[in-house]
Amino acid sequence: MTSTLAPAIMSDINPEKLGQRIVDAGLLNAQQMESMWAELGTREVNLQTFTSLLLRKELLTNYQLDRLLKGERGGYFYGENKVLYLVGTGTFARVYRAVHIRTGRIVAVKSLRRRFRDDKAMCDGFLREGQIGVTLRHPNIVPIYEVLSQPSPTLIMEFVEGSNLREFTRTRKKLSPVEAMRVAVDILAG
Repeated sequence: MTSTLAPAIMSDINPEKLGQRIVDAGLLNAQQMESMWAELGTREVNLQTFTSLLLRKELLTNYQLDRLLKGERGGYFYGENKVLYLVGTGTFARVYRAVHIRTGRIVAVKSLRRRFRDDKAMCDGFLREGQIGVTLRHPNIVPIYEVLSQPSPTLIMEFVEGSNLREFTRTRKKLSPVEAMRVAVDILAG
């Protein structure tokens, strides 16, 4: 697992500055960072050596590292869920794979896109959909565990591996009538 460190980004940050950004963002605590320095045996290492160790030990993901190197200060946590990486982007929301920091449970974080956050009707509708979803339990409906309004309208959901219906039909091109009926019945059951 290696990061794609852009030369322009690398020139303005050194390992100690990056370490401080990591601690400031809450991705590692000061004690964990001190352990990293102890393992390296010195603070006089290059950025590539430092970032490679963080990635190899799985203390950071490439997604987190790239954001830190760009100077992004927020967006690493939604409630008690630490974002690991971006899964996909839709018209209205971005979906991230995240981990609950206390339980270790892998979740999906669906956050309303920035361009819609100032639209009260859009925010209210997104949050209302989430509140309704929290009450639903069915094998064909992805469970919503939590609805957050801050820092942005966000749904914390079960993380489901695989593709969505659009990707499924794009890949398959055509479904037999029996397959199409099975998919339709499953959707309607939900």
